[in-house]
Amino acid sequence: MSYVAFLRGINLGKLNKVDMKSLRSLFEGMGFQDVQTYIQTGNVLFTNVASDEQHIEDRLKEAYGFDIPVTIRSKDELTTIQQHPLFSRENVHIMFLKEQISNEQIEFLQSIVDDEFSVIDQKTIIINLTKNYHQTKYTNAFFEKKLQISSTLRNRNTVEKILLKM
Repeated sequence: MSYVAFLRGINLGKLNKVDMKSLRSLFEGMGFQDVQTYIQTGNVLFTNVASDEQHIEDRLKEAYGFDIPVTIRSKDELTTIQQHPLFSRENVHIMFLKEQISNEQIEFLQSIVDDEFSVIDQKTIIINLTKNYHQTKYTNAFFEKKLQISSTLRNRNTVEKILLKM
């Protein structure tokens, strides 16, 4: 089975620099197989789950000196997202949540978000924005603040390209 680890908050301008070659080596050293990285924003693909997210986060902090939240998803999970009706829209972003959201949180989101979005499962939200991501208030930070849950966000193109590599 193929997996991807989404790393949050690395290589953002001059902040939190992580070299992709060293990242790949670190994952291989943790026992992951067929490790490859995709673009500098922190997408690590592999074919086995050798440890859990917390263990990976601990190793990343040891190696790089700062916290890097990690969310792992399988190829099957990404395929389910890709098959969602909103996914084919032009300005789609997918939020990968670290924790499950409750039905109450889903209802709360439905009451405040005026763009189209859908909860794929209780750890994944797909958003179709009517504005450019940098022009909307519906950013990853907005949802994290409202839900009080850490997450990372990828656009549709990135998810599609990751699926092609898996």
